[in-house]
Amino acid sequence: MKNSEKKSKIRQTILKVFPIFLSLFTILLMRIFLFQIYFISGYSMSPSYKEGDLILVTKWGFPARIGKWEVSFLEGRVSRFDVLVLDGIEEELSLKRVVGLPGDYFRFENDRILINDGPLQETFLKPGFKTIAPSLSMIPMTAVKGNVPIGDVGRIPPGYFLVLGDNREYSTDSRNYGLIPFQKLRGKVWLFL
Repeated sequence: MKNSEKKSKIRQTILKVFPIFLSLFTILLMRIFLFQIYFISGYSMSPSYKEGDLILVTKWGFPARIGKWEVSFLEGRVSRFDVLVLDGIEEELSLKRVVGLPGDYFRFENDRILINDGPLQETFLKPGFKTIAPSLSMIPMTAVKGNVPIGDVGRIPPGYFLVLGDNREYSTDSRNYGLIPFQKLRGKVWLFL
């Protein structure tokens, strides 16, 4: 086989393989930085999200983990009642709702939570669904690196969020592992399928 024929075959192989490689690389980048599909596991977000439900999470603006590194291009905007994917206990991904924003004053009182001395207007919950938020004195606290432990009353520091599951009686959330820093947020639920 001549040298020019060999180079031509190599070039043809590269031209066939390159689009496949480029497609896979693009899909990987989209999964890391743009969006990802998750199946719900557990009942801490019932009745809003149930075991087996499918969600599409936008990751743009939230820290992305690549091995031991974290990469973030922009800071995502987080609003009250956004449903986020975040690092829970031992970096296990968790789905929770933001109820407290940086600067908010919170208080757990009579099995409910007050934000800035007012009750939450949780219109996303089905009528008749009880949102019991047991006092922190009833829930064991787990120390999690990077989180800020909380008591029954406090103010949320800059860059931290108070997150709770919709099914408050059976949810492991900020009451258990403290306030979540922005660096542990992985994305926001964009579409519920």
